[in-house]
Amino acid sequence: MAVPRLRLMHPRTREKAMSMRRPAVVPALAVALALTGCGIESEPVTAPPGADVSAAPPASQRAAGQYTKLNGACPALDGDTARKLKLPATGKPADVNADTPISQIVTCTWGTGVGSVTVLLTIDRDTSTPTAEQFEKDWQASVADGRTLSPKPVDGVGDQAYAGIHRDRQSVVLSVRSSNARVQVSYGVADTPRASFAATVERNTGTLTALAQDVLDDLG
Repeated sequence: MAVPRLRLMHPRTREKAMSMRRPAVVPALAVALALTGCGIESEPVTAPPGADVSAAPPASQRAAGQYTKLNGACPALDGDTARKLKLPATGKPADVNADTPISQIVTCTWGTGVGSVTVLLTIDRDTSTPTAEQFEKDWQASVADGRTLSPKPVDGVGDQAYAGIHRDRQSVVLSVRSSNARVQVSYGVADTPRASFAATVERNTGTLTALAQDVLDDLG
């Protein structure tokens, strides 16, 4: 009887075959998209490893600030400016909102497209990085990497505030820090040509400032 011959696979061929069977790795971008609700099924936001979420941190570790929480699932945009914009009565909270002893993070949207509003709120509750320092770092990074175009400082709301055009050219963004709270308000506009960036920011700054103040008024 003929004995069947064993076929030995070259090591490189075997490695290639095995790699084809390995599960695909989800890129970090997918995690970022989950925060914006762009078709990615989100997972719950959890505290960093080792964090005790059963109780608030001791007073020595808490952020020095006046705010502790948002009153409600979404801020109430109920000022005169919000009423003129005829926004939906209540915002739609994102699935990835989180409330831990470290921070409260809330994202809510009102409508879609031109005239829509998105609010991202973070209330810091410990001092790993002072809120003012983190706010400045985040803003400078958004300008440096091109996410925010035609940036300008803004007065009249919070302790620090900056405005600019988002790189999608279809939203104007205001970032505000007040005490230990960081608020980002985005307002949907028509596609904006580069030559109109500065004028569009200037024209919408008052609207954004009023909406940001509505958010701050809802913090406890």
